[in-house]
Order: sequence, then C-alpha cells, then structure tokens
Amino acid sequence: MSRGMDAERNKSVLVVDDNDTNLLILTTMLGRLGFTVDEAKSGMDAISHTCRKTYDLIFMDHLMPEMDGVETVKQIFFLSSGEKRPTVIGVSATIDKEVSDAFLSVGVGELLEKPVTMDKLEEKLRSLGVFGDDGIKGAQDGVGGDIGGILSEVQGLDYKKGLDMMAGSVDNYMKVLSVCIKNIMDNYNSIEMLKENAGPESFALYFHSLKGIFLNIGADVMARKSKGFEMAAKEGRMPEINAGLEPYLQEVLSFQKALKAAYGQYSASQDKKVQGKEVSDSEFVRDLEQLRQHIEDFEYMEITEMLEKMQSASQGAKEEKLEKIAAAIQDFEYDEALRLADALREEL
Repeated sequence: MSRGMDAERNKSVLVVDDNDTNLLILTTMLGRLGFTVDEAKSGMDAISHTCRKTYDLIFMDHLMPEMDGVETVKQIFFLSSGEKRPTVIGVSATIDKEVSDAFLSVGVGELLEKPVTMDKLEEKLRSLGVFGDDGIKGAQDGVGGDIGGILSEVQGLDYKKGLDMMAGSVDNYMKVLSVCIKNIMDNYNSIEMLKENAGPESFALYFHSLKGIFLNIGADVMARKSKGFEMAAKEGRMPEINAGLEPYLQEVLSFQKALKAAYGQYSASQDKKVQGKEVSDSEFVRDLEQLRQHIEDFEYMEITEMLEKMQSASQGAKEEKLEKIAAAIQDFEYDEALRLADALREEL
C-alpha cells in the first residue's frame, strides 16, 4: 500500500524508535493530524506489535540497538502478506546512499529525515496520498511571554525553532523537553560508564542519540558537536574522542541542568496559574479509571494531560499520590504507576 491507501480509512500507525524523545515528537505530530498511534521502543517490540495488530503505516527508525530498522522491516514483511503488509517510512538523521540502499534492500523506498518537522511530515504523507481526516487538530498556542523569558536563559537552545517543529504548540514542546531532560542524562551517564575501557564503536550510539535529542529541540550547536563525536567513533578515532570528551561532557551536563531548571520554572508558573476546583469523589474515580487505561496503553501524551487535569483539581493526600504517579511516568515506570493508581483507587 502507498498511493493506493484509502484516505478515508481509520489509519493505524506504529512509530518505532529506541529514543523516547523521537517517539514523543512523532506520535504528538501524528496525533495532531488525526491518526491513531502506537509506539514501539525496539525492533522486537515492533514485531510483537505487528503480530497482534495490522498497521497501515509504520515509521521505522534506522539505528537501534540489538536489531536495527532494516532488519526489523525484513522480519515484519516476512510475517506479513498481501493486504496485511504496511507502508513503511524509514526515519534517519542521515539520509545518504548507504541508508537509502539499506532500506531499499528490504523494499522500503520512503525515507524521512530527522529532525522531523510538521512540514516534513505533512509533505511525506501527502506524497503517499495519506493524511489525517481533519488536518492539524487544535489551534497553535503560540509563544507566551513566560515561555520566551524562561527558555531564552538556556544557552544554546533556539526554542523558537523547537516550537516550529511542534507546530507552534508550547504545551507539546514543553512535554518534549521534559522527556529530553531525562534522555540527555541517561546518555551522559552511559558515556561516563564507557569512557574508561570501551572502544570507539561503543560510544557511537550514544553520541547519535544525543545528536537526535539536540536537533529535536533546537539545540543545533550541541547537535553538531555530538555529530562530530559520532563520526569520530564510527571511524575509530579514539585519540580524538579522548582529547575532547571531558569538555564535551561538561557542556552536555551544563545544558541539561539549565534545561531542567528552566522546565522547573515553567512548571511552577503553570501550577500557580491553574488551580482548579476540587472535584467530587465519583468524578475523580472516573478520571482515575481513564488514567489507568492510558497507562496500560502506554499513551504518554494522554497520561500527562490527564495527570495535569487531576492534579489541578486535587488537594492533600490525593495530590501527593498523583505526584508519585507523575514521577513514575516521568521515569517511564508504567508498572509502578499502575500500582500507585490501584492503591489510590482502593483508598477512595
């Protein structure tokens, strides 16, 4: 299926990427275009999804640990046949002959370059004859004075460029930043653990991941530095990596801390603005059940939106327990979030 895909169908989409930031960005954009979106964080996870459900469209990341995107597509196509075979779009930060040929070797001719913007995504979907039924859902909420003043303090962050990639949505951009803060630290810690004994090839994936994160939020200078280290790692230039690694890691850490501080300031300002009236127990239970369903389905955007709604209308013990659930979700500990939600339900 490609151009022949029926534009009136209820299109089901799978996004495959080992990077949480990339997953959030693409799923958010596709959601705003009216698609039903599932997420997979590895090749095996993607194969498992396609065995349980038929997808019209799959966005497949190229570089992933254990099983890369090309091998994953090969396995998915082997297990699919006829009308069940989905349209696959390869996604990569670098689209060159090597990447193109690799995807073509398994029957994928459509590619999308990172960082993915709404314009790039719409153009690709239109070229395939696929588009959301209602176009972009919701009005763009623009750049408020608060967000501009707060994020302009983060040196090296072009927040306006980042907002453009999220179709002007401040809310969605800030959710992306919240995930980036954790992802940057995870990659930083991984490189710190590797730097004493590992060879250059071990570093490449983490530099690649950091490059993608920085590109996605509008931190182009940090992205270029990460790309330089990624290329050095791929080419085995370990002396060059050793010479510049410590200053680079300090820049990464400083950027992460500044971003975390700015996000905290933004969250605090939003908390002051949104003080909802406490809801009845019956309404709270209904919201809690809906929250549980979103957690079970790993729907990050819906989870965070529901938590924000419930927290703004809760006080005391309820608010404290919702904060614990939010912290678990922030760390992508969905099982723990479910346990906490169940415990809260039993106390009502």
